[in-house]
Amino acid sequence: MTSGPAERAVFAREPVRVNLTVGQERLVTLPADALLRMPSDMDSVARIETIAGTIYVTALVPFTAIRIIAELVDSGQQIPMDLIAVAAPDAKDSKGKVVSTQSAKGELQVSVIEPATVPNPIGGAALSGGQSQQQESVAADMVQLTRHAARQLYAPRRLAGGTPGVSQVGVGTEPVPTLFRGAAVDAAPVGQWKSGNLYVTAVRVTNRSRFALELPLESLRGRWLSATAQHGRIGAAGTDTDTTAVYLVCDRTFESCL
Repeated sequence: MTSGPAERAVFAREPVRVNLTVGQERLVTLPADALLRMPSDMDSVARIETIAGTIYVTALVPFTAIRIIAELVDSGQQIPMDLIAVAAPDAKDSKGKVVSTQSAKGELQVSVIEPATVPNPIGGAALSGGQSQQQESVAADMVQLTRHAARQLYAPRRLAGGTPGVSQVGVGTEPVPTLFRGAAVDAAPVGQWKSGNLYVTAVRVTNRSRFALELPLESLRGRWLSATAQHGRIGAAGTDTDTTAVYLVCDRTFESCL
């Protein structure tokens, strides 16, 4: 792990730059527990883990900027970060000059400008004072519902948490083979949640083809207000990446919207 004085960065719309040195682990501390969204092939260039609001990242090879997104669990705030890795300090460039990596040393502490008043990226407003007492009765919108469903499936159980105004409702788990018209995939609901007049259903989608597949959301059967894929592309059948989830929002139950 690298050592040195902590570096501080404040997120205010511009992506946070994270400088790395190949083979040296660096800690990135966030304001709260977070979920990470990364390119599917990220593990080929870096090892990344997140525990209790701290990201542990080690570059395996040099690379130019790669964008990852950290979503704070408590607020939904999204923080884009650009990871950049350079060779170890004893490496030299093409002219024989030693590469400088001083900026990649030490912990990186990321904060957000006025986190209590930053507008929620999904359009909600921060609640304070007397408003907080009414939080439970505020219905979640489509994006909040989708995020809630994604946390239930992909976040560690201790981070999944609840969303005010959202409750789980029953849904049949029978396969829906024709959910995607013309696509060689298996689909089956795995969970459904409700807030106000909206329902969100998480559907497990598995590729049956020997080729990788871009999920054709435009080919979905049903009357959905929104459709979001956890991963836009899934791997060939039998690979570790052949399965993902799709979140479908409707103003009625899943069965009624098919």
